[in-house]
Amino acid sequence: MTNSHFINMGILERKEREKEQRRSDILDAAEKVFFRKGFGQATMDDIAAGAELSKGTIYLYFKSKEEIYFAIGIRAHRALRQRFEKAVSPDRPVIDNIFEIGRAFVRFCGEQPEYFKTLVYFEAEFDLQHVHEQYEILCRNEEDPMSFFIDLLQQGIDSGMIRTEIAAVQLANILCTQTTGILKLASTKDFHTDLQDVSEQELIINHFEILKYGLLGKK
Repeated sequence: MTNSHFINMGILERKEREKEQRRSDILDAAEKVFFRKGFGQATMDDIAAGAELSKGTIYLYFKSKEEIYFAIGIRAHRALRQRFEKAVSPDRPVIDNIFEIGRAFVRFCGEQPEYFKTLVYFEAEFDLQHVHEQYEILCRNEEDPMSFFIDLLQQGIDSGMIRTEIAAVQLANILCTQTTGILKLASTKDFHTDLQDVSEQELIINHFEILKYGLLGKK
């Protein structure tokens, strides 16, 4: 290979890095806008102003406000997946790993509430399977926190530690939905006069205790 070939390769690699950095900077700016104003009120002009770029430059990287929001949703999914992966240990029984993932989810919701809101809005507002090809990325095991959780539940089912009559994918969705619901109750418990003396931590601990006995197999 000639020196000019290596020089051209180096230039292409540098341009690609710069492109990825610009894309990341746009998403950083968009996060601040969406988290401050909400998806409905945010505009491409707001995002362009936050990124200190022209709106035309934003459109070179993203076709629409929805596409930017999808990309932020993918960031949120990745962040949650990383927490799930860190929560499990091969030296721990499957059932314990499952509840460590539950605790990691609770911490994620408390420590990154805007990402949590993004996940909820992301999944509730858009028909992702049909309107955006990036949703396919979320269905890959290396990206999707749910697939990681489903695989762990399947391990528990296969071992007999977890009840076998409910499919892992159903269990995963049921558990996540129930935990999301209890987090909402914990955050609004002061509106319930009969729960005002119960701490958020107590509600969450009792929730996991109920789930544990509901999950356990006959062994």
